[in-house]
Amino acid sequence: MKKTIIWVLTLCLFSTLLFSSCKKNKELDTDITSAEDQSEGELVYDQIFKQVDQAAGDEGLKKGAYPIITKDTFANPKTMRINYGTSNYLCLDGNYRRGLILVSWTGRYRDAGTAIQVGFDGFYQNNNLVEGTKSITNNGPNALGELSYTIVVNGKITNPSLQSHSWNSNRTRTWVAGQNTLTALDDVYEITGTTSGTNRNGINYAAQITTKLRVELACDWRIVSGVIEVTPEGKNLRKIDFGNGACNGLVTVSVNGRTKTFSRKK
Repeated sequence: MKKTIIWVLTLCLFSTLLFSSCKKNKELDTDITSAEDQSEGELVYDQIFKQVDQAAGDEGLKKGAYPIITKDTFANPKTMRINYGTSNYLCLDGNYRRGLILVSWTGRYRDAGTAIQVGFDGFYQNNNLVEGTKSITNNGPNALGELSYTIVVNGKITNPSLQSHSWNSNRTRTWVAGQNTLTALDDVYEITGTTSGTNRNGINYAAQITTKLRVELACDWRIVSGVIEVTPEGKNLRKIDFGNGACNGLVTVSVNGRTKTFSRKK
């Protein structure tokens, strides 16, 4: 009888530990930190290039004292400094920025072979420190006559709590609409490629675009559709779905049958 009681107690304890372990693993396996950090990296470096693009064309970027845009078009490569000052400045797109974006380029954006490099000096967006580089290389027209670009980002974002995540991507961006006009508002791009990084909790992840990202420059959130699959180290795949083409900034993250929808910042 005593042995039976001991066996039952042991079994119960084992079951409790097993249940707790399973529950813990389940909670960990529904964590979407990597997906959130991947999505933030996607947005931040895209927003920054939008600022660069507008500064290069002087297309209504400036609303007051800042940003101060300084260009040297006689240098080789040409250079541009976009200075938002030393304290937070509310930009036209609703984001607060301070510090410098540094740009160099070898030719016109539309010319095959042109290389553009974007870097930072004490640059913050919404109090997040943004570091690293973004390079854009014009590969010339593809078989359909559409210009394609190789986009490489080696970046790091640190939030006000000093949590950092890295965001490294290698993408191909194809200009599928608006190439023959002089306005950017009708420009549409499709993006393919991969990303890797380390999320703010120190977990490595890899990501693959499985459905082309569609980027419409007329949309404040830029990406209007497409799917990215993110696999954190030792965990199941997470799917980031940017929608079906509507310009609404909504993103859905799915893992193990559970979904969470959140709004991207502009």
